[in-house]
Amino acid sequence: MDAEELYRRYAAGERDFSGVDLSDVNLNIARLDEYDPTRNNLSGINLSSANLTRTNMICVNLSGANLSGAYLGRATLTSANLTNADLRNADFDCTDLEGAKLINANLRSAHLGSVILYGADLTNADLTGGSLTGNVRYLTLCNTIMPDGTVRTEFLDTE
Repeated sequence: MDAEELYRRYAAGERDFSGVDLSDVNLNIARLDEYDPTRNNLSGINLSSANLTRTNMICVNLSGANLSGAYLGRATLTSANLTNADLRNADFDCTDLEGAKLINANLRSAHLGSVILYGADLTNADLTGGSLTGNVRYLTLCNTIMPDGTVRTEFLDTE
């Protein structure tokens, strides 16, 4: 499916794109609130500056995706693969990232306020200049650059 077909189907009211491969599709500055691509392959997709409010992206492959400047407020990204994703300046306000893989993710200046990161893996992630609050229990940090610039390697088993 290409971006034009996605926009056409979305405009017609369709929200469930389960099983559709949108990898490397450019949806820059898209408004896809309440989009449900559960279990899709969105690797390499460009969703920079997109409004992804309340999207359901459980187990979605977003490896290498560009979500810089995207708004993901109240989105569900449980067990999503965000390895090598560009998440600079993204807003994850009240977002569920439980069990997400954020390995090598660029989270510079990202807002992670009131997020659920329970069991997430932030190995080699860069959170420089960002904010991080919420449930960070059972969080894996390995060479992770924290918002204050410190590098941490540990398994957080308490809040």
